Amino acid sequence: MTAMRLFILTLFVLPLLTFSGCKMYTPGGNPLFNGPDSAATYQSTEEFPKTVTITDTRTGEHIFVMEIPVGKKLVVDFIEDSGDNPVLTPDLMTWEVYANDVSFGPLSNSLTVPNRWSRRLDVAMRGSSEFANPLQDRPLRVDEVNDQPDWWTAEGGALDTSDPVNGYDPQ
Repeated sequence: MTAMRLFILTLFVLPLLTFSGCKMYTPGGNPLFNGPDSAATYQSTEEFPKTVTITDTRTGEHIFVMEIPVGKKLVVDFIEDSGDNPVLTPDLMTWEVYANDVSFGPLSNSLTVPNRWSRRLDVAMRGSSEFANPLQDRPLRVDEVNDQPDWWTAEGGALDTSDPVNGYDPQ
């Protein structure tokens, strides 16, 4: 009886969570519900580094320019009639830069922007491929300069002549 109640509860709760405005930050949007109010996601990879520019089409002014770092993505959402000026900047743009593996989170940055008919969003590929910065908490490699033994450097040092049994640990 308990399993049946859980199944029925799941059938009712899952659609509510899916269509309740839950936004998935992926380049294609939420695969279950991608309405006109969903946030736009622009992913920058090593092969395709991107720059996003928002232009006020009335003046030609660039009001937002973001060179998305490689390995990150920019999530942009426009909220109508939430700006500070009902004529010049009636809409509010919220945005955040996330790592590529993040799918959900708050958009904590905001900027008032012109309405949808007076702004243009351009996505451009930067000229050449770029490399992502290495993670700070990554495991160390033995071929990095600081991990090499003294005898490997130009100054030299005592040669390690130990013969490890298992090929890794000196005895």
